[in-house]
Amino acid sequence: MLQAVVETKVLRMSTVIKAVCVGSVILGLAGCVSGTGGYRPPVEDRTEKGGVIQPAESTSTGVMVRPAVVSEGRTEQQVSVPVPTPMTSRPQNPAVIALLKSADQQKSSGLMQAAESSLERAQRIAPRDPEIYYQWADIRRLEGQWSQAEQLALKGTNMAIGDAIMLRRLWLLIADIRSGVGDSAGATQAKNKAFSY
Repeated sequence: MLQAVVETKVLRMSTVIKAVCVGSVILGLAGCVSGTGGYRPPVEDRTEKGGVIQPAESTSTGVMVRPAVVSEGRTEQQVSVPVPTPMTSRPQNPAVIALLKSADQQKSSGLMQAAESSLERAQRIAPRDPEIYYQWADIRRLEGQWSQAEQLALKGTNMAIGDAIMLRRLWLLIADIRSGVGDSAGATQAKNKAFSY
């Protein structure tokens, strides 16, 4: 008899535990589905005409904000609209900047090996900096190593995605490299690609 009572209590407890677990799961899922429950945070009205303006903030992603006029019914309202602009520079490590400057001076002096050594060091610090590949490809071009020069410049284009100015410089360098090899069709294609940025 005692054993039967214990089994009944254990059965009731396991049923209660299962019900609590199922209820918790249902409540948890219901909370995920409902989101904010339709609540919208208040927005302060700072316009004279009673419209709501939420200015777009300029970020460091290469987006410039310019005002535009939007018609709402019969009234016109000025709002900010992001307009993409080409990136002009990427943040660089000070050591990389110094190494690039050193490589440029060494290249101007005709010290190509020393310039390449500086660029190799810069690449170890910042392997995704397209300026490194640009200068390195230019050195290979000056040495007459056309294939390596083009490969370095093409690798630089992969690193410069989103930076229109750098992409234009790299494609113009590729055009010069292809001209040096005698590939006038390839050079024209590279120039057209450069002027598309």
